[in-house]
Amino acid sequence: MNTKLSGAMGEAYTAEWLRKRRWKVLAMNYRCKFGELDLVAVKRKELLFVEVKLRKAGGVTRPADAVSRSKQEKLRAAADLWLAQNPAYSALRQSFAIAELTVDERGEVQSFSLMENAF
Repeated sequence: MNTKLSGAMGEAYTAEWLRKRRWKVLAMNYRCKFGELDLVAVKRKELLFVEVKLRKAGGVTRPADAVSRSKQEKLRAAADLWLAQNPAYSALRQSFAIAELTVDERGEVQSFSLMENAF
Protein backbone atom coordinates (compact mmCIF):
# COMPACT_ATOMS: atom_id res chain seq x y z
CA MET A 1 0.00 0.00 0.00
CA ASN A 2 1.52 3.33 -0.97
CA THR A 3 1.65 6.33 1.36
CA LYS A 4 -1.03 8.36 -0.42
CA LEU A 5 -3.50 5.47 -0.42
CA SER A 6 -2.84 4.57 3.20
CA GLY A 7 -3.20 8.23 4.23
CA ALA A 8 -6.53 8.51 2.43
CA MET A 9 -7.71 5.26 4.03
CA GLY A 10 -6.70 6.51 7.48
CA GLU A 11 -8.52 9.79 6.95
CA ALA A 12 -11.67 8.04 5.71
CA TYR A 13 -11.59 5.63 8.67
CA THR A 14 -11.18 8.53 11.12
CA ALA A 15 -13.96 10.56 9.47
CA GLU A 16 -16.33 7.62 9.78
CA TRP A 17 -15.29 7.06 13.42
CA LEU A 18 -16.10 10.71 14.16
CA ARG A 19 -19.45 10.58 12.34
CA LYS A 20 -20.49 7.55 14.39
CA ARG A 21 -19.90 9.70 17.48
CA ARG A 22 -22.08 12.50 16.11
CA TRP A 23 -19.31 14.76 14.87
CA LYS A 24 -20.05 16.57 11.62
CA VAL A 25 -17.05 16.55 9.30
CA LEU A 26 -16.78 20.02 7.76
CA ALA A 27 -13.60 19.55 5.74
CA MET A 28 -11.21 16.84 4.62
CA ASN A 29 -7.76 17.52 3.21
CA TYR A 30 -7.98 21.30 3.50
CA ARG A 31 -4.84 22.56 1.76
CA CYS A 32 -3.31 25.98 2.13
CA LYS A 33 0.10 27.68 2.08
CA PHE A 34 0.86 26.36 5.58
CA GLY A 35 0.16 22.72 4.77
CA GLU A 36 -2.88 20.53 5.18
CA LEU A 37 -5.57 19.91 7.75
CA ASP A 38 -6.60 16.27 7.45
CA LEU A 39 -10.03 16.74 9.05
CA VAL A 40 -12.08 19.55 10.54
CA ALA A 41 -15.14 18.49 12.53
CA VAL A 42 -17.75 20.13 14.73
CA LYS A 43 -19.94 18.82 17.54
CA ARG A 44 -22.14 21.10 19.62
CA LYS A 45 -19.86 24.03 20.53
CA GLU A 46 -16.52 22.40 19.78
CA LEU A 47 -14.42 22.58 16.64
CA LEU A 48 -11.85 19.83 16.22
CA PHE A 49 -8.83 19.89 13.91
CA VAL A 50 -7.61 16.32 13.42
CA GLU A 51 -4.19 15.21 12.21
CA VAL A 52 -4.30 11.57 11.06
CA LYS A 53 -1.20 9.41 11.47
CA LEU A 54 -1.07 5.85 10.21
CA ARG A 55 1.74 3.32 10.68
CA LYS A 56 2.29 -0.38 10.16
CA ALA A 57 1.69 -2.52 13.24
CA GLY A 58 4.79 -3.53 15.12
CA GLY A 59 6.57 -0.23 14.67
CA VAL A 60 8.93 1.11 17.30
CA THR A 61 7.34 4.55 17.65
CA ARG A 62 3.78 5.71 18.03
CA PRO A 63 2.15 7.37 15.02
CA ALA A 64 1.67 10.57 17.05
CA ASP A 65 5.44 10.88 17.47
CA ALA A 66 5.53 12.11 13.86
CA VAL A 67 3.71 15.31 14.85
CA SER A 68 6.72 17.48 15.69
CA ARG A 69 6.63 20.95 17.21
CA SER A 70 7.13 22.50 13.74
CA LYS A 71 4.27 20.38 12.36
CA GLN A 72 2.07 21.59 15.22
CA GLU A 73 2.89 25.21 14.36
CA LYS A 74 1.95 24.60 10.72
CA LEU A 75 -1.32 22.97 11.77
CA ARG A 76 -2.14 25.95 14.00
CA ALA A 77 -1.43 28.36 11.15
CA ALA A 78 -3.58 26.31 8.76
CA ALA A 79 -6.38 26.22 11.35
CA ASP A 80 -6.19 30.01 11.75
CA LEU A 81 -6.51 30.41 7.99
CA TRP A 82 -9.41 27.93 7.84
CA LEU A 83 -11.17 29.91 10.58
CA ALA A 84 -10.57 33.18 8.73
CA GLN A 85 -12.28 31.61 5.70
CA ASN A 86 -15.06 30.11 7.84
CA PRO A 87 -15.79 32.81 10.45
CA ALA A 88 -19.10 31.26 11.50
CA TYR A 89 -17.07 28.72 13.51
CA SER A 90 -14.60 31.13 15.13
CA ALA A 91 -16.57 31.50 18.38
CA LEU A 92 -16.50 27.76 19.07
CA ARG A 93 -14.04 26.13 21.43
CA GLN A 94 -11.19 24.82 19.30
CA SER A 95 -8.86 21.91 19.89
CA PHE A 96 -6.37 19.73 18.05
CA ALA A 97 -6.47 15.95 18.03
CA ILE A 98 -4.23 13.26 16.63
CA ALA A 99 -5.83 10.11 15.26
CA GLU A 100 -3.44 7.18 15.54
CA LEU A 101 -4.00 4.12 13.38
CA THR A 102 -1.91 1.01 13.02
CA VAL A 103 -2.52 -1.38 10.14
CA ASP A 104 -1.39 -4.89 9.31
CA GLU A 105 0.42 -5.95 6.13
CA ARG A 106 -2.94 -6.12 4.27
CA GLY A 107 -3.73 -2.54 5.28
CA GLU A 108 -6.48 -3.48 7.73
CA VAL A 109 -6.79 -1.35 10.85
CA GLN A 110 -5.43 -3.12 13.91
CA SER A 111 -5.78 -0.26 16.39
CA PHE A 112 -7.24 3.21 16.51
CA SER A 113 -7.14 5.96 19.10
CA LEU A 114 -7.97 9.64 19.11
CA MET A 115 -5.78 11.81 21.29
CA GLU A 116 -7.93 14.82 22.05
CA ASN A 117 -6.29 18.10 23.13
CA ALA A 118 -3.05 16.68 21.74
CA PHE A 119 -1.29 20.04 21.62
